[in-house]
Amino acid sequence: MESMFEDDISILTQEALGPSEVWLDAPGDPSLGGDMCSASHFALITAYGDIKERLGGLERENATLRRRLKVYEIKYPLINDFGEEHSFSLYEIKDGSLLEVEKVSLQQRLNQFQHELQKNKEQEEQLGEMIQAYEKLCVEKSDLETELGEMRALVETHLRQICGLEQQLRQQQGLQDAAFSSLSPPPAPAPPCADLDLHYLALRGGSSLSHGWPGPTPSMSELERRRLEEALEAAQGEARGAQLREEQLQAECERLQEELKQLQETRAQDLASNQSERDMAWVKRVGDDQVNLALAYTELTEELGRLRELSSLQGRILRTLLQEQARSGGEMGQGGEARPDRGEGSYGYHPASWGHPLLLFLCLVLFHSHW
Repeated sequence: MESMFEDDISILTQEALGPSEVWLDAPGDPSLGGDMCSASHFALITAYGDIKERLGGLERENATLRRRLKVYEIKYPLINDFGEEHSFSLYEIKDGSLLEVEKVSLQQRLNQFQHELQKNKEQEEQLGEMIQAYEKLCVEKSDLETELGEMRALVETHLRQICGLEQQLRQQQGLQDAAFSSLSPPPAPAPPCADLDLHYLALRGGSSLSHGWPGPTPSMSELERRRLEEALEAAQGEARGAQLREEQLQAECERLQEELKQLQETRAQDLASNQSERDMAWVKRVGDDQVNLALAYTELTEELGRLRELSSLQGRILRTLLQEQARSGGEMGQGGEARPDRGEGSYGYHPASWGHPLLLFLCLVLFHSHW
């Protein structure tokens, strides 16, 4: 890339002069003193070389900073209020202090990311524990449902057995009543309550009737009836136990469903809170990055303006220096034609010749005061 200051510095070079022009204070000019010409020429060349070296180093530093700025521009594009990405100029310069500040900021962001990563790991562990508990509850629920189905099937089986036993008992009682009615004489008129009591005693297998009325031997039928009654009572007891077990299993299933619902609500709340925290942190990071880039852009613009003002000031000083040198050389040439002898003016002690060292000193002071 061509130098920004080439137009301002080229006025000191011999190539910038015309082919017929020469240095006014060259050693071959007989109108100036040898010592004064050598000193001023050496000081001017030294200042020019120093300025040229400094400008070359500054250009190299600017090129390095531009490359770094281009990298940062690619990584972190600045978005203005209108949603358009702003790209920095190639002539913008970044100071070393800004790089240090950005380094500290990046280190802080790295620490923050590490802290968030650790927090996310802990949350993932908690979430894994919750998932394991949820899976365990699901397995227990499926086991309870299977056991409940088995209990229901067992209850249905017992109910069918009870119905069958009751039907057999009714058949046995019907046969017994038929046999008893066929063998007994016609009953005397009695109140209805006596018939009900007699029927009740007959159903219960009352032994008192066997003493007053002759009947068949009830040995086998009585044993069968008792066995059926015992089986019925046992089946009813098993049915009551199965119903109680079913109620317990239903209560346990409802409790597990409530726990599962609470776990699902807790998990949803945790996920919502974590998502909101991550969104807020991301918005804050983006805002901080945009503010930092805007500040860096402002400082780079100000530094570029100062450098341009300094370069223009140096160019004006050097032009003024050459003009003063040309005027002093012209006056000395006229004085040499009028007075051929070498007097005080011929050695450069004319008051106009003092402008050259003063301007040179002013140029060096301004240049060193800036850096």
